[in-house]
Amino acid sequence: MSKSFNKFKRRVRAQAIASAVLLGLGAGLASLAVFTLVAKFAGGGIEPFYYAAFGGGAALVALILYFLFMPSDMRLAKRLDSVYSLGEKVATMVELRDDDGAIAALQREDADVKLGEKPAKMLKSRALISGLLVFFIAAGSALGAWVMPARADSGEAPIDEFDRQWLITAIGELITTVENAYIAPTLKESVLTELRSLLAFIEGSQLLSEMKTEAIKTVIAINEDLKAANSAEAIGVQLATSLDTHIAALGKAMSELSGTSTKKAMEAMGSAMAKGEEGDASFAADELNTYLQRSGVRTDDELHLAFKSLVATLKTNYKDADDAFESAAKSVSSAVVIQNVNRATMNVVINKLCELFGITESDIATVDPEADIDIGETEHAPDDSPEAPDDDDENNQASSGGLGTGEVIYGSNDLVFDPYTNTYRPYGEIINDYFVKANEQITDGKTSDEISDAVEEYFDALFGGAGKN
Repeated sequence: MSKSFNKFKRRVRAQAIASAVLLGLGAGLASLAVFTLVAKFAGGGIEPFYYAAFGGGAALVALILYFLFMPSDMRLAKRLDSVYSLGEKVATMVELRDDDGAIAALQREDADVKLGEKPAKMLKSRALISGLLVFFIAAGSALGAWVMPARADSGEAPIDEFDRQWLITAIGELITTVENAYIAPTLKESVLTELRSLLAFIEGSQLLSEMKTEAIKTVIAINEDLKAANSAEAIGVQLATSLDTHIAALGKAMSELSGTSTKKAMEAMGSAMAKGEEGDASFAADELNTYLQRSGVRTDDELHLAFKSLVATLKTNYKDADDAFESAAKSVSSAVVIQNVNRATMNVVINKLCELFGITESDIATVDPEADIDIGETEHAPDDSPEAPDDDDENNQASSGGLGTGEVIYGSNDLVFDPYTNTYRPYGEIINDYFVKANEQITDGKTSDEISDAVEEYFDALFGGAGKN
């Protein structure tokens, strides 16, 4: 074939490739835009694997279009004859390309010369122009669909960025509260995981309704974490059903998470065992063991281990019952006090989350009818956007003391001297430090019974009222 014809053929091939690629990409991007818009109006988004699917579809469309756009030699020859008014010179040249005769050679030479004189730029491609137009329209549509915020079925508008940042700050303060709280390590770890997961969700979400749903799930999860950590309540509920007055009193004290009452009930039970017979100790051991099993508490739980040890002593050496109960009373009452703090701290966290997102008990029941969470009605209606606190509220919280950010006030707004830092700190900030050190001294037996009882009664009253509705 002549050099001139091959030059035009290469140009047409390049146009066919470009047209096919642009139209294929346009089709893929247009489909992606449509699916993205549908997904966002449905309140969600498309999965990552859809991008690969649309890419593969675009490549297949481009390949098919190339074969449609790329003409055969004869079709191209007829097109060149028409565009450049060459009669049928090029078509004849293609038709006689395998003819070795002199006349055919002269015809091909003449056609090659005539075609070589024609400018290639006159050979334009409508498919290429259409491809460019389709590609840019589809690309713009895909970009618009991608940046468009998702809307719920109700047409909910995206949350204001100021409100979002306020929620992020509030959740961050709750995380700090839990980090600084003297609560069970396993509970602290699990609750921090839940709060950080909620924080990440808020940072990536656009709709307050979605954030509220996630917050409800977080509240339910935190409540379940608290139930798992606070074994004293589960054990106490079972013990309180006993017909034995001492065991029932112990169960009542434990279910109320009263460290002082728990200690006194165990010591009273020990004194009674010491005055009784071996059968009394055996009966008490069987009772304790039965209710312990019914409570469903994990066998590696601190209180479960303490009671199992007590049961073993009563079974093997009932004469040591008084000492066994006195020893168990210290470890059990100390654990009960900590679980009281667990409950107080989690009440603060749960109530604050409910306040931030306008969560009610009916909202929680809708997500999980089995959830047993007692919260107060919040000021926000369920669908209201949150309102940031004014400056006066922030100043009051900063100086009010209390657990964490000041939602709970432990009897005073005053600054208290901290001998460890040689500074004055808000009462609510320093009280947990005092509790930790006092509890260590009591647990280690470094204080007298009178002082231990007085300190435990104080913290029982302090934490027992914190965060309750």
